[in-house]
Amino acid sequence: MVRPREGGAAAWCDSLLDGLVVLLATWTLTYHLCLVTRLGVTPAIVLEILLLAAAVVLLRQVRENGPTDPDPWPERRPTAERRARVAPRHLAAVAVVLAVVAAVAMALQAAFVLVWVPWAGSAVAASLWALGRVGSLPTPAPPARVGVLESNVALGWALGLGAFSWWVQNSNPDDVFYLNLSQEVASHGDFPVRDTLYSHLDFPMANWPPVASYDPLVGVIARLLHVHAASVAYLGVFPLATALSVLALWRLLRAWRVPCVGWALSIALVFLLVDGGESYATPGNLFVTRLWQGKVVLLCLLVPLLLVHSLRYVERPTRARLVRLALGSLAAVGMSTTAIFLVPVIAVGGMAPLMVRSARRAAAGVAALAAYPLGIGVVSIVIGGHSADDFGDRRLYRFDASWIGHEIFASGGLALVGVLGVLLGVLLVPHPAARLTSAVLALATGLVLIPGATRLSYDLTGLGPTLWRVSWVATIPALVAVVTVRAVAAVRGRLRASSRRWVTPVAAVTVLALAWNVGIPVWKAPSTGASLVSPFHWQRPPHTIVVAHRLLDVLHPGEQVLAPQPLGVTLAISTTDITNVAPRGYYLDYLRTDRTFDYPDRLALYNLVNNVTPTPPPDLSGALRRLHVDVVCMYAPTGPQRSALRSAGYGPLLKAAGYTCLAHG
Repeated sequence: MVRPREGGAAAWCDSLLDGLVVLLATWTLTYHLCLVTRLGVTPAIVLEILLLAAAVVLLRQVRENGPTDPDPWPERRPTAERRARVAPRHLAAVAVVLAVVAAVAMALQAAFVLVWVPWAGSAVAASLWALGRVGSLPTPAPPARVGVLESNVALGWALGLGAFSWWVQNSNPDDVFYLNLSQEVASHGDFPVRDTLYSHLDFPMANWPPVASYDPLVGVIARLLHVHAASVAYLGVFPLATALSVLALWRLLRAWRVPCVGWALSIALVFLLVDGGESYATPGNLFVTRLWQGKVVLLCLLVPLLLVHSLRYVERPTRARLVRLALGSLAAVGMSTTAIFLVPVIAVGGMAPLMVRSARRAAAGVAALAAYPLGIGVVSIVIGGHSADDFGDRRLYRFDASWIGHEIFASGGLALVGVLGVLLGVLLVPHPAARLTSAVLALATGLVLIPGATRLSYDLTGLGPTLWRVSWVATIPALVAVVTVRAVAAVRGRLRASSRRWVTPVAAVTVLALAWNVGIPVWKAPSTGASLVSPFHWQRPPHTIVVAHRLLDVLHPGEQVLAPQPLGVTLAISTTDITNVAPRGYYLDYLRTDRTFDYPDRLALYNLVNNVTPTPPPDLSGALRRLHVDVVCMYAPTGPQRSALRSAGYGPLLKAAGYTCLAHG
């Protein structure tokens, strides 16, 4: 089947996305080489230029000299023999019935066995049904060109949401590690492999090894521009990643051959914008309110692009497309360590349709996608990789499958829409290969929902509650859009010609009304505390920025500050020249056995300034002395706290924005 080339805005946007993947992939290689060889920022920039040039030459070479393999998905009418091989319709019926059961149970928060068992059954039935139909029906051809209206809708959403992100305020404490590392790169021009939160390279790093190349890249850009790393992330990456994520979603829907793509894209984005609520892990709460963090960029930008390139390779398995898979894998690893287990899942699901035609080429596709992430995973285990979060001792409820399911899909109407979208959407994706891939990935998501699965994985491999992120491969908003568009098309087909023109506007009003009444805008989500404020700001509480700036005016490099968590995080991302006693509570735990870290003292002081314990610890003076604390900041010291600090030799330094800071001496 000869496919018309897409031109205009769509082609430009696709080229932009592909170019970004190449840049991120080569930077990941550059950064990893610099970690091994201990090279700094300047050599890294030179090496990046060389690798980027080599990647461009390689892509041109394989494109010019690559084999012209016959299309494995020829567009032809099914013969009687192939019709006989089509999967029985009862499999689709079983998948639909079980999908409804799982969705209703999730929405009503029923016994979780009524969720995971039907989910698994529905995904298995859908996978078998889709497998039976691969190659038996013609692939819907793409339009000869992308319409102007569709392009304008996509670009309007991209530019609009990109600009809208500047108004979003959503302070997230995870930044304490990511942007602290970025700021260290920006300030000192090296790539640290030891701690920069509590010391200057004296302790082991909180998250080891530092695999993600995204955070150092933010630091390099900040160093070149002579600005804070946080400014690059919050004011530059945030709107850019938001806009590019819209374009990636648009590209995925086009690759799936979804009809009315502009309408489908709008549905997916509206779903994301109202998918807020009590659960922090819903797709909406991981979209426009957190798209400056590498792991969220992985979800919203890289996952759709990996699925697109997997499908393109399945359609025509050439060397050029194999190289694109490898580059996408590298770029994903650079975004987050989550890619270590997420990309291999995408590899298996993405290559499943090709197994029907060529196991050898499917294996090559799996290797191109999964080899680097799995290799990094093995290296991490060998060198003693660890996370700051101790999943085996802290917040053990995160192993509960029911908790995971409701964190992803929430409950009520949003859960009903999300689960139905995934489990029915995999049956309705127009492209037969993408349909099988989506079904297999829905099954992978269902495995995480099996009680005990994450605990078993943690005991065997060290991967535990974070496996909930496997749900990212399900592309929930895209599948919700597929179901909605196909439902509207079915209604249109049953109406008289004179009434069909009203279907789209009525459907649009209906979808918006349901979204407004059922959903919660992500900028009002209680789980994240997101809100809308004046544009061009850091994603930190404004009062902490005021106090941090005043402190930085009077503190000297090498001094140590004890402050409540919100202020501590803001200080940690503002500078690495001043260290923190305890910027985030659980980040202390990984060093609790290191006697030089003085874990009991740090924990006692953290509890004091965060009002966990209202009374000062018995040996407050000794703890402050042993940790060489120069400045103590508190919300509003009580009489006993103020007296204890005064007795330890601390006097007034400044008072601002609800904080009182005292200095030693």
